[in-house]
Amino acid sequence: METKDKVKSIARLLKQSPRRAISGTKYLVKHGVVGLAERVYEESVRQEIVQATMTDTRPAGSQVGKLKFSVVMPVYNVDPRWLREAVESVVDQVYANWELCIADDCSTRQDTRDYLESLKGDGRIHVVFLQENGGISAATNAACSVATGDYLAFMDNDDVLSRDALLECNFQAAATNADVLYSDQDEIDVDGAHKNPLYKPDWSPDLLLSQMYVGHLLCVRRSLFEEVGGLRSEFDGSQDYDLMLRLAERTDRIDHIDQVLYSWRTIPSSTAADPTSKPYAQTAGLGAIQEHLDRVYGPGKARAEETGDYFVYDVRYQTGDRPLASIIIPTKDHVGDLRQAIDSIFAKTVNARYEIIVLNNNSEEPETFAYFKEIDCLENVRVIDASYEFNWSKLNNQGIREAKGDVIVCLNNDVEVISPDWLERLVEDATRDGIGVVGGLLLYPDGTIQHAGVVVGMSGWADHVYKGMAPVHHGSPFVSPMVRRNVTAVTGACMAFSRATYEKIGGFDEDFIVCGSDVELCIRARRNGLLNLYDPYVVLTHFESKSRDASFVPEVDLTLSANAYREYRESGDPFFNENLDVMETTPTVLLKREKKARFFRNSRMLGEVRPIRFRKGEGDQRRLNLLLPSINEEDVFGGIATALKFYERLLAELDCPARILVLDGEPRRFETAERYPDYEIVPPSATSAAPRQIISLVNRDHDTLEVTNGDVFVFTSWWSAFCIQNEYANWAPDELSPHPFVYLIQDYEPGFYAWSSQYLLADSTYRTTYPQIAVFNSKLLRDYFIEKGYTFASEYFFEPTLNAALKDRLMSLEGTTSKRKRILVYGRPGTPRNAFELVVESLREWVRTSQVSAEWEMVAAGESFEPVYLGNGRNLISLGKLTLDEYATVLAESALGLSLMVSPHPSYPPLEMAAFGAKVITNSYGNKDLSSFSDNITSLDALSPQAIARTLERLALSYEPVVPCGNVDPGYLSDAAPFGFVSQLAAQL
Repeated sequence: METKDKVKSIARLLKQSPRRAISGTKYLVKHGVVGLAERVYEESVRQEIVQATMTDTRPAGSQVGKLKFSVVMPVYNVDPRWLREAVESVVDQVYANWELCIADDCSTRQDTRDYLESLKGDGRIHVVFLQENGGISAATNAACSVATGDYLAFMDNDDVLSRDALLECNFQAAATNADVLYSDQDEIDVDGAHKNPLYKPDWSPDLLLSQMYVGHLLCVRRSLFEEVGGLRSEFDGSQDYDLMLRLAERTDRIDHIDQVLYSWRTIPSSTAADPTSKPYAQTAGLGAIQEHLDRVYGPGKARAEETGDYFVYDVRYQTGDRPLASIIIPTKDHVGDLRQAIDSIFAKTVNARYEIIVLNNNSEEPETFAYFKEIDCLENVRVIDASYEFNWSKLNNQGIREAKGDVIVCLNNDVEVISPDWLERLVEDATRDGIGVVGGLLLYPDGTIQHAGVVVGMSGWADHVYKGMAPVHHGSPFVSPMVRRNVTAVTGACMAFSRATYEKIGGFDEDFIVCGSDVELCIRARRNGLLNLYDPYVVLTHFESKSRDASFVPEVDLTLSANAYREYRESGDPFFNENLDVMETTPTVLLKREKKARFFRNSRMLGEVRPIRFRKGEGDQRRLNLLLPSINEEDVFGGIATALKFYERLLAELDCPARILVLDGEPRRFETAERYPDYEIVPPSATSAAPRQIISLVNRDHDTLEVTNGDVFVFTSWWSAFCIQNEYANWAPDELSPHPFVYLIQDYEPGFYAWSSQYLLADSTYRTTYPQIAVFNSKLLRDYFIEKGYTFASEYFFEPTLNAALKDRLMSLEGTTSKRKRILVYGRPGTPRNAFELVVESLREWVRTSQVSAEWEMVAAGESFEPVYLGNGRNLISLGKLTLDEYATVLAESALGLSLMVSPHPSYPPLEMAAFGAKVITNSYGNKDLSSFSDNITSLDALSPQAIARTLERLALSYEPVVPCGNVDPGYLSDAAPFGFVSQLAAQL
C-alpha cells in the first residue's frame, strides 16, 4: 500500500470518527505520518476480516447440504466466557448439518463443568465427561469417538469460527471430494479485536515440514482420521502437526480455502500469544517430523533439526555417494564480479563435490582472458567459449551439455556465497523424488531480500515476494521468508535441478533471449508434476542493483512470457494467496476498496490483419492445413478444442501430410513438443518433408509460407480465412490454385464488431469467389447464415456436445449436486458480444430491488478483472480463466447462471451451466432460442436490466440446496462422433 494511499486512509478514517481523530492525533505526534498510516491500515484489515467472517446476515441453519460436519472440541478448565463464545460460534453457523462433540478432560473448574452440563438440552451437542485427565490428544479422540459426521472439524475450546466456516467447507468438500481441508486464519484477543491474519498458500508439502502452517481451520474426512489411528498422546502440544503429517502420507487430496474461517484466541496461556508458553510443543513437533521422515524415507535417510525460531524446523536429506554438481556461470568480462563469485565458492563451500563451467560469451578485455587462463588450469574449472550473440537460455543449455554432474546449478556471475552448506543443500533437495527446480535466498548488498521465491503474476508479470524486506522470521499476513516452502518459480540467478529433471522436462527455451525462461522452466516442471522449492538456508549475496534498469527486454521475451505466465496472471499463483496484493512484493492484504479502485477494462481492438505471404513449393501431394489462433494448453478449450477434434477426424479420413499453422499465440516449444509428439516444429522459412508439422506464423512479417497446389486449408476464424484468401488472389491460377477451402464457422464473426471496416472484412470471407465448404457448429447457426443469403459450395453442421472433462465430472455427480447461493456469470469485459455492461447493470438492479440478494454471491468466469461494485456493499468477483477441473467445480456448486451472447451461435456456457443443474438466464438472438435445450434455461426475448433482475429474483426465490443435474438434450451428452459427414466432405477435397 503506497504511503499516499495510506494518508488518504487516515483522512477517511478520522473523518468517520471524531473520537479517533483525537487519539489519532496523539499517535501521529508519537509515530509520524507513516506510523499512523500503518496503524490505520492494520485497523482497516481488522474491520474487513470482521465484516467478511463474523457479520454474515444469513440466519443460523439456513443453508443445508448432504455432508455432515462434526466439530470436535477438547475442553479443560477453560474460562466459561471463552468456552461460551466458542460454542456459540458453532451454534450460529449458517450451515445446518453439523454436530458439536465435546470431551471434557476431567476439568477441576466447576463453572466449566456447569456450563457444559447446560448444553445437554441441545440434541446437536454431545458432551463426554472423562473420569481422568488424559491430555489433549486423548480428549480429542474421545470427542471424535462420538462423532457421526462425514468430516471432523477440529476446534480449540477458546477459539471462534466464522459464521460461514462449515458452509465453505461443505462447498469445497462437495465440489472436490477432498480428504483434508484447511482455511486461512487470524487471531482474536480478549476484547474481541481481530489481528494478525494469516493468508496461506495452497498445499505445500515442504512448508509443512518447516512449520505446521496448515493450522486452523483443519477439517478431515472421518474415515481417514480413523484409518491413521487418530491423535497420539506422545505428541501432545503438536498433536495436530503429527496428525497432518500422517494424513499427508495417505492422501494428496488436500485443499485450501482462501478465506479466514477461524479466529485463534490470544490469551496469556496460549501459543498464539506466546510461542514460549508451551516449550514441550516445540520438542513434540520435532519428534513428529522425524517419525514422518523415518516412515517415508527410512531411518537415517533424513533428519529434522530445530532452528532459532520457535516451531520452525529444518529438514536435511542424505544423498548417498555425494553427487557431482555442475555450476554453470555465463559471463562477458566483469572479471571482478566473476572472481568474487568463484573465490567465494572455493572459500565457503563445504561437503559437496562440484565442477565450475565458465561460459565465455564474447569477452573482450585482456584482464578477463588473464583470469580465464588462471582458473582454466584448475582441476574442477573449465572455461568454454560461447561465441554467439547473448542468449541466456542458449548459454545455460550449452553449459548443461558440457556438464558432467548429476545436479545442474545455474549461477549468475555477480553473486557471493554466504552460507557454507549452500551447495550441499541444493544438491540434496534437487535430487529428491518429486522435486523440480530449487532456489535459495539472495540478498542485496545491504542485507535485504532480493529473492525468496517468485510469485508468477506479481507486479503484472513475475516478481520476488519479500523483495526489499529484512530476512527475519514473521508470521503475518503471509508465511515467513525464512521457512522452506514450495513455490511456482525461482530465479535463474541461482537455481538447481537434477539431471533426471532435465531429462524429463528439457532445458531452457532458447526462443527467450534475456529473461523469462527461468520462470518458464519452473512452470514446465510444475506441469510435469514436480514441485519447485525455495530454501532460505541457501544464502548468497546478489550484487544486482535494486534500481537496475530493466527497460531492455526484447519483445519476444515479453510475448513468450505472456504465453507462459498466462494461467497464473489470470487465475493467481497457488503458492501465494488471492487475498494478498499481487502488485506488492511486500505481503499486503488487498482491501476491498483498493480492489474496487483498481477496476479497469482494457478495450481490445483487433489490429490490421497482417498478410501471410506464400512461396511456391514443389509437388502437388495433398496436404491438410489447419489455421488456429493458438495451441497453447490454456487456450485449447471451446472453439479451438472443437477445431482440433474436427481436424483430427478429417485428417484420419484423408490420410495425408498435415500442418498446424499458428497465427496469434506463440507456441511454447517444449510444451508443444510434449503435447504434439508426432509433429515437427518447423520455421516458416524452412522447407520440410516431415509428415506432421507445426509452423508458427505469429512473427511472420519477414517470412513466407511454402504452399503447393496440393494444400487444403481449414479456416477457424475470419482473419485466418482473410489471410489465405487474400494471398491466393495475388497468384495467377496457373501458378497456385486452391482446393475448396473448408471454413469451420463457430459464430457469426462480423457481429463481433460494430458497423466497421472489420465487419466488412469478416463478411467478405464468406463471399469469396473461391469454392468454399462451410461446416457450422449447430443447425441454428447454419440456418442463420442461409437466412442472411450466404451461399457455399457445400454446407454441413454438427451439434455441440459437452467437453469430455466436464462430462466426466458431471457423470461423477450421479444425477444430483449440492448448490450454494451463487450466481455464475460468463462475462468478459473485453468481449462486447458477451454484453458485460448489460450483465452488470442487471445485477445492480437486482441488488437494489431484491429481497434476498444479500444471501447470494456473484462471480464471473472467462476473463480476469477487478471486482465490480454493484451497490449495497456487493461486488461481482472475477474468477478469471479457470482450468476445466476448476470450472467443473464452479458449475457443480452454482445455483444460478447468467450468460448473454449477442450472437446467433448457441454459446457453450449456458449449455454447460444447465447440464450441471444451474438455472440459467440467457437470451434469444435471430433464430436462436435455447429454451428447448433444457428446463433449466430461461431464454429472454426482450432484454433490459429490469427484466433480467425480475427473472433473477424469481429463480433465487426458488433456490433448492440439492438439485438434479444432467437433464439436457440427450445429444449433448452423447458419445457418438459429431462429425458423421466427414467422409462426404473429404470426397470433395
